[in-house]
Amino acid sequence: MARETQDSLWRDFPKTATEFEARFATEEDCRAYWIKARWGDTPVCARCRSTRLWSERDGFLFECADCGHQTSLTSGTLLEKTRKPFRTWFRAIFEISARRNGISAKDLQRIMGFGSYKTAWAWLHKLRAAMVRSDSEPLGPFVQMDEALVGGKGGPHKQLVLVAAEANGRVRLAHAENNDAGTLEIFATAEIAADAHVVTDGHAGYSATSLGTRLHEAIVQTKAERREADALQGCHWTASLVKRWLLGTHAGAVKPKHLQAYLDEFVFRHNRRKTSGVTRIAARVIEQLVVRPPLTMRELIDDTRWYRKFVPAQPATA
Repeated sequence: MARETQDSLWRDFPKTATEFEARFATEEDCRAYWIKARWGDTPVCARCRSTRLWSERDGFLFECADCGHQTSLTSGTLLEKTRKPFRTWFRAIFEISARRNGISAKDLQRIMGFGSYKTAWAWLHKLRAAMVRSDSEPLGPFVQMDEALVGGKGGPHKQLVLVAAEANGRVRLAHAENNDAGTLEIFATAEIAADAHVVTDGHAGYSATSLGTRLHEAIVQTKAERREADALQGCHWTASLVKRWLLGTHAGAVKPKHLQAYLDEFVFRHNRRKTSGVTRIAARVIEQLVVRPPLTMRELIDDTRWYRKFVPAQPATA
């Protein structure tokens, strides 16, 4: 769908809970918005891209007049094979989007009346997957970069998170195994603009190898100097907020293999903290739900660590 249509839907999205309830009062209202978010004004055949379709099953299924292929509203999206009404999904999207600190799977289960915790957990992880945009602009022009340890009790149980923060702007977080030059290079390449000015501490991993041609300023400070003027204040504040959020909203009950999904949700919320009309965040979630491919339960359960997107899988040994 064209960016102009996406932006139009975002601007037209309800800003308050009352407006949201009125706008999506029926299943037909939710389906109409979903169709517009996915295809614009006209549904398209998934096989031949024809627009000559007729609807079946009360508008949930479309059959192509040219090739006979049937396309459902949810096929090829994160909601593929769902048996729940769109109105239920839209309500869940509202709950996770409108709350400043998000919502735990246990709370979502109670609010939505799900029969099992597993259902609420899977729904939240699908919605978190929709919070990751592949076309996000890299951070710049002035970026701080640091690492933090989060979760667990005691050093051996804590997880390493790479942090990058613009000056009073957006942030990026990545769950990584270590902070060597190779890992930092992957992180910088993926998240920081090539012409950015990067400020770090004195860690040896921050070098021309990891940061490339970016202008690099390494600042080593004592505790007293940090109290006066912290050179990495944006990163330190972000790490502090992440720890507080994981403990407050999720009671610290986040497994290491799923930590990245939670970090993605935090980044999504933090980078939209100044959005006018908090429920408009839901529009961005729906926008990504229609374009992201389906996720199986196995994929949701498997390790979500950030670096696995960039490191090729190792061949199996005999």
